[in-house]
Amino acid sequence: MPYASDPLTAKLNQLVASQDLYMGLIWFDELNPAEKALIGTWELSNEFYNGGFMQYIHNSSGEHAVPMIEVLRTIDAQDAADILASAVALAGPGTVCGDAPNYVTALEVTPGDIRDRLSELEMKFFDQSDDMHVRLYRYLARHRDQIEAPEDFWTEATIQ
Repeated sequence: MPYASDPLTAKLNQLVASQDLYMGLIWFDELNPAEKALIGTWELSNEFYNGGFMQYIHNSSGEHAVPMIEVLRTIDAQDAADILASAVALAGPGTVCGDAPNYVTALEVTPGDIRDRLSELEMKFFDQSDDMHVRLYRYLARHRDQIEAPEDFWTEATIQ
């Protein structure tokens, strides 16, 4: 299912946008676990859908890439966490492209075989995205005392 047409993802995006929660990215390390899960998943999804793992890892969002692996495990999105961990191992800090000074340079120095492997991981991650958002929503519902949201946010008929 395409990202833009997923009603749950739209609901999560609306919550982030309506409360300017993305500003929390500046203080990511200071957020509570539910806030990290919500805003971190929002950032990961948006960067990923705009330019794949390379964009996510090499924009400022890359500061959260390693912590997001554990955040995804916390929300029980183990497959997504494993895929992200593999992408970070290929293109993150300490790799030939991970230590490039910017996104464009990182793309230029990334060997073809690594690009191919990242592309395979991106296909797998895309397949996990709907499940990741369902798991995020369920996690947030269990920890709603940590997230400010309108009461109707917690009623979602499309959750399976």
